[in-house]
Amino acid sequence: MQRFSYNFTDLTTFESSPKEIWLNEQDLPNFGKRTAREMLAAVPDLEHKGLCVGIYDQAGEPISYVPLDTLH
Repeated sequence: MQRFSYNFTDLTTFESSPKEIWLNEQDLPNFGKRTAREMLAAVPDLEHKGLCVGIYDQAGEPISYVPLDTLH
């Protein structure tokens, strides 16, 4: 397992505080999709706001951005 972090971001002006997670690297895509789906289900008002789940390595470099909903 490796240490990663994630946050919610609009890739321009908004970033939530990062949260630390421990995952196997092959589990990152499913983690991003699940987290985006669960956040949108919990807070439906975030739909169409351009938010993503940002996933970062230990050095803080981005690995993946998963949109909360479809891109327009």
